[in-house]
Amino acid sequence: MSLSVGQVVDGKYRIVRLLGQGAMGAVFEGENVRIHRRVAIKVLHAAVAERKDLVDRFEREAQAAGRIGSSHIVEVLDLGDLPDGSRYLVMEFLEGEALGARMQSLGRMLPAQILPILRQLLVGLGAAHQAGIVHRDMKPDNVYLLKELAGQPDFVKVLDFGVSKFNVLNSEEASMTKTGAVMGTPYYMSPEQAKGARDLDARSDLFAVGVILYEAVTGNVPFDGETFNELMFKIALQDPPPPETLLPGLDPAIGRLIRKPMAPRPGQRLQ
Repeated sequence: MSLSVGQVVDGKYRIVRLLGQGAMGAVFEGENVRIHRRVAIKVLHAAVAERKDLVDRFEREAQAAGRIGSSHIVEVLDLGDLPDGSRYLVMEFLEGEALGARMQSLGRMLPAQILPILRQLLVGLGAAHQAGIVHRDMKPDNVYLLKELAGQPDFVKVLDFGVSKFNVLNSEEASMTKTGAVMGTPYYMSPEQAKGARDLDARSDLFAVGVILYEAVTGNVPFDGETFNELMFKIALQDPPPPETLLPGLDPAIGRLIRKPMAPRPGQRLQ
C-alpha cells in the first residue's frame, strides 16, 4: 500500500510527507489529527509483513521503547495495521540529525564534541540494560541528535530497538532468537557477536559505543575488510590499531578511554 500525502491512516494520522524509504518499508511525517501532534510513521511493506521474523522485530521495537521509559529512547506512541496487511509504528517526531551525519560532515570530532553525546547515549543504554534489554545494533545512525530539548542542545535519542533482545525471555520471545544468528551492523559488532554468540549482554552494546567513539575521534572505523567474513575475522581475533597511531598528539587518557570499552573480553570492558 503506497500512502499518499493528505491520506488519513486509521482515522487518526494524516500523512504530511515521505521522509525516507527502503526495501523493508518507509517513514513518513504525519500529524495526529485529533490532538494536532507531529509524529513519524514507520510502515513495514505488506510483502515484508508476511514474514513473521520481521514483524516480530518490528513489534519488539515498540515493546522495547515502552519498557525502557527513558527520555533518551525514542517514544513509540502507537502500533497498527493498514488494510493491505502492512504494519505501521507511530513514533515521536524528531528534528535534528543522526550522529552518523554529524560525523560525516565533520570528518573527525574533538573529544569535547563527542563525549557529551556519548554520556547521554550511555544514560539511555543504561536504562535499557536496567530493563533487561540489549540493543544489539548500536551505530552512529541509531544515535539521533535533537536540536534542543529542555534547553539542552544535541539531546540524544536512541533509535531502532528492532533487533534488541529481552534478557528475560518468555517462550514466545525465545523462539525469535536464532542460535548463532548474526544480527546488527558489521562495523560496530562486538567480538562475541562476530563469533555468532547467542547470549549477548549489555557489554556487547558497550563495545559498539567504543567503536563509535573510536570512529568519531579518529575518522576511521577500527576494523575493516574487503568481505563480510574478513571483517568478522578481524573483529573476533584482532586488536584495533591504537587510536594514537592514527591521531598523533591525542591525549593518552582519551586513547585509554577509547580502548577500554573495546577490550576483546567482555569482563575487561567498562561496566
